[in-house]
Amino acid sequence: MSDPHAGSQSGGSPPASRRKTRTRTRTTTACTACRARRTRCDSQKPECGYCRIRGLKCEYEQSIPVPPNRVEAELAAIHERLDYIVGKLPLDATQQPTIVPHGVSVDPSHGYIFTGEEKLPFQLLGTECVMAILGLGPGFAEEIASLERNVPPVWPGHSSRMHLIQQQHALMALAAFSRHIHIWYPILHPGFSTRYLSIISGPLAPGPESCLVLLVAAVGALAQRDYGGSGSENSTDLYLEVAMASLPVVLTDKSIESVQCLFLLAIYHCCVSKPSQAYDYTMMASFKVQNLLKHVGAGTEEPYQHAIRAYWAILLLESELRVQLDVVDSGIWNQDDKVPLPNSRRAWQFDIDTGSPDSTNTSPAGSIMSAAELPQNDRTQSFFLAEISMRRMLHRCNTAIRKNSHGEIVYAPSIALELELQLDEWYDYLPRVVRFQQLQVNDVANNDNLLYAEPLGTFLRVQYYCCKLSIYWPAIYQSIQDGTANPEVFQHCQRFFTLAWGRGK
Repeated sequence: MSDPHAGSQSGGSPPASRRKTRTRTRTTTACTACRARRTRCDSQKPECGYCRIRGLKCEYEQSIPVPPNRVEAELAAIHERLDYIVGKLPLDATQQPTIVPHGVSVDPSHGYIFTGEEKLPFQLLGTECVMAILGLGPGFAEEIASLERNVPPVWPGHSSRMHLIQQQHALMALAAFSRHIHIWYPILHPGFSTRYLSIISGPLAPGPESCLVLLVAAVGALAQRDYGGSGSENSTDLYLEVAMASLPVVLTDKSIESVQCLFLLAIYHCCVSKPSQAYDYTMMASFKVQNLLKHVGAGTEEPYQHAIRAYWAILLLESELRVQLDVVDSGIWNQDDKVPLPNSRRAWQFDIDTGSPDSTNTSPAGSIMSAAELPQNDRTQSFFLAEISMRRMLHRCNTAIRKNSHGEIVYAPSIALELELQLDEWYDYLPRVVRFQQLQVNDVANNDNLLYAEPLGTFLRVQYYCCKLSIYWPAIYQSIQDGTANPEVFQHCQRFFTLAWGRGK
């Protein structure tokens, strides 16, 4: 039988769900005279056609303002907050020289000009403008940096002060270095374990190799202590003191070991919260490795691969430090399109049996690595290449700009969409071992393999959303500067806020 209600549903009146989508919107406003007569009004001003012909007084009701959308409300809130902050500034602030953010020029007739060199959102926190707004003084960030630079550095020591190093402690430091440092920056060459134990058990004569071994031990012992191991602070200081005895030789040496030494000195100072000194050593390592790549030909396969890995590790560290510090770069980015990607599968891999033939499976470092884990070199290679690609995208993620017909630099939505497309393609090609969406808390608790890779994936995840925010940051910047924006720019502003308060948490 047919449904008796079928005809009524398919007939004149549409379903309720369909009617809801057909909301009528009034595009014109009728004057009071036409509204009273219920006649069509042409809405011309100051008088409509009907009132003008008949000599009537033409009046229009005040239109009800359309409520702002979410993006307009957020921008209005930002303006209101800025007005509040300005009101809190001291009265004499207007008499002080205007503080202009780096990368922004000032035109007397138009105020701030969008130059395309503005810093990323997370880089603005340390600027003089923000320091002044917070009432800390425009030079507060520089004062904090000067406190670190005024601390007496570690000067070259004397190897005669070195205590006898136990092989067990040296192995534990090497294992900690492999687990917590080398997975991020795979700069050591194959066979390093054997060379490490041979040198650290010897007289430790000043030189690049001795310095490298001691710095690996110092950083490894520091990481071991920071991650709840049994590392001794005294042993870390002693390793560093003896390593510094080789610093004059390292500075004049032209080998890859000298580059690795300077890089590990930078890592050490990062670990002890001295970023300014870390950047100084990174700059020295950068200049050395750039010169080294000019003289090490591609035909010498192993030395060339060592130099390539060192180059990319230094580029990553320098870029990370420059985000935090207002410092000049070393020019290392000028070579990134000329230096091939590294092959980290041929880098060093910690193997206790290779490093210590006399050790057993019950040694303290034996539990550091297990055969059940995924191959370390595959994991290291996956992360290293993914991080290099991510750093390249971060380097250009705020370039979604173009010049208009007047020569002014403005936001370019099409470029922003292309940058986001490249970022999403990067994510689609992430290997499983560093794919951050799979690294949930519950999974980590039940899987030792994911526990090993979790810090790598978490770091990539933070950079992924940071890059997305930075892509759309120029849209926010220009909208605040202009006080308005077209619908496409508003849509990109909404993307920014969605990332900042939604998936970006």
